[in-house]
Amino acid sequence: MENKSLHQFLEELQIKAARLSIPIYGGFELTSRCNLECRMCYVKGKCPQRELQKQELSADEWIKIASSAARNGALAVFLTGGEPLIREDFKEIYEAMCRLGLRITLFTNATLITEELVRWLAETPPSIVDVSLYGMSEDTYYDLCGWGEAYGRTINGIELLLKHGITTRLKTTIVKANLKEFPAIRDYAKSLNLEFTGTTLVHGNLTEGISYIENLRISPEQFYELCIETRDDYVNDKAVIKELSERQKGAPLMSCSAARTSFFVNWKGHLTPCPLLEKPFTEPLKTGYEAAWNELRRLIAGIPEADKCVNCENRGFCAVCPAKLYLETGRFDLHSEYLCKIAEVKRLFANSVCNM
Repeated sequence: MENKSLHQFLEELQIKAARLSIPIYGGFELTSRCNLECRMCYVKGKCPQRELQKQELSADEWIKIASSAARNGALAVFLTGGEPLIREDFKEIYEAMCRLGLRITLFTNATLITEELVRWLAETPPSIVDVSLYGMSEDTYYDLCGWGEAYGRTINGIELLLKHGITTRLKTTIVKANLKEFPAIRDYAKSLNLEFTGTTLVHGNLTEGISYIENLRISPEQFYELCIETRDDYVNDKAVIKELSERQKGAPLMSCSAARTSFFVNWKGHLTPCPLLEKPFTEPLKTGYEAAWNELRRLIAGIPEADKCVNCENRGFCAVCPAKLYLETGRFDLHSEYLCKIAEVKRLFANSVCNM
């Protein structure tokens, strides 16, 4: 019998799932409520949190959706929000999903993690806890998230997770308000020997578009400076960088796993292709999960493409997809000047690395 690495097994699983249209991986947005008010959040809306809570699915409804997803092939899910730990019935939902055999990743800002909570979590730990760390000072947290004390609470939450042996990963969203602290955030992750990712792509709010973040997200020029600062992380990947310029040319803009092998159920109970898309959607609680999945796959086939993007010379360096274009422009078939400029900067940076 041939021995295969976990990576090889997962790659083959993904290929087979894609061929058979089996939704093996997904996300459950348990709530849109959060105890922070991060200025760059794409989930938040203007509705009061008490009103949002009334509109949320019950624990029984989430468990019903998760059970149906598992019967239809789901093996792993991430639990997100808002802040999922804000739900009083989070433990009930989590334990039920664990009993279903789902491999769970928990997304959290870690401010609500306590000794009691982490002891409970350690009894049946998730595969990974993804913690968002937005700065390394109370001032930055106050400016960006509306609550300075959240910084200390986040650090405490991270320490508690590690103390109890729970696999933890750190991530951040880089914007103008925390750009100066990015090196400190990265160094903190390294000091704990934790996997770390930083994203600069801040998209429009699902309800308000990009007007509220245009002055918050970093400029293409700042993005280039950040690339130079982290150049050493890319120098050893010259071969990969060289392939990028040709990798995506001519491929469909929606060539990811969304609504092919992955899915997302938002806090309203709508089955969507991914977290960034509110439409098209179907309603698994009304039609049944299998019917909702099949209908969603039919609907995404009708999403138009932005002609300018398909054969663009910077396509390999661009994070463009219909979901991001819709958040940027309000349409699926219009290109985004901001994304175009970021792609150009990425290409220039890649060329500089390859010429070293």
